[in-house]
Amino acid sequence: MEIVEHNGRLLIDLPAVLDLPTAAELRDLLIDAAARDTAADVVLNFSQVERVSTAATQVILAGAAALRLAARRMDAEAVPEPVTAAFTSLGLTAQLNQLTTP
Repeated sequence: MEIVEHNGRLLIDLPAVLDLPTAAELRDLLIDAAARDTAADVVLNFSQVERVSTAATQVILAGAAALRLAARRMDAEAVPEPVTAAFTSLGLTAQLNQLTTP
């Protein structure tokens, strides 16, 4: 994973499996994105994700909250059914909807 600047946004393409090790890597990327001297929104591209762990879900929601405190936004794009199901099983449907609603 890496941060790519694209159309005034910071884009992170997520891997097929968002497990504990990738959650740690994503956390580091989100810290880097939040620390950048920019007003750019962060966009997570979920198009390749097949499985997401609770740890990764926590990192995503914590990153979104941190960006909101910095008057910035995190968006989720191309969210597949396995990600929706994972958030739903954790009772976090509303939080996922906030990330996917423009």
